[in-house]
Amino acid sequence: MPIDYSCLAIPKPPSRKTEKARKRKAERDVIAAVRAKVVARDGYCRVALLRAPLGPCAGESEWAHVVMKRFKTRGMPSHVRHTTAGTAMLCRRHHRLYDEAHAFAFVLGVKGMDGVVGVIRHG
Repeated sequence: MPIDYSCLAIPKPPSRKTEKARKRKAERDVIAAVRAKVVARDGYCRVALLRAPLGPCAGESEWAHVVMKRFKTRGMPSHVRHTTAGTAMLCRRHHRLYDEAHAFAFVLGVKGMDGVVGVIRHG
């Protein structure tokens, strides 16, 4: 006698939209915690704290990925992607000088941005 499987309920898997929303929420919590720690550590601009000869600060304070650029961290778990050692608060002017103009680089120790930090000017 054949078995009648029509009475078994097989639930649908969660939709892609639901799964992405769940992941975004989890990442949002990590981002908020890490960013709060970085703001407390750096204040308005980390370059201003270092008193580096890179000109005055200008613009809003922005969260910058310093150790590994953000586009290279896509797909990584959020607790690896966003860390206090890999990010810093920079004013808009210094963030653009760092990202777009490559006018300077950070010299980092073992602890990354959480430890002793220096600046090297390019050009």
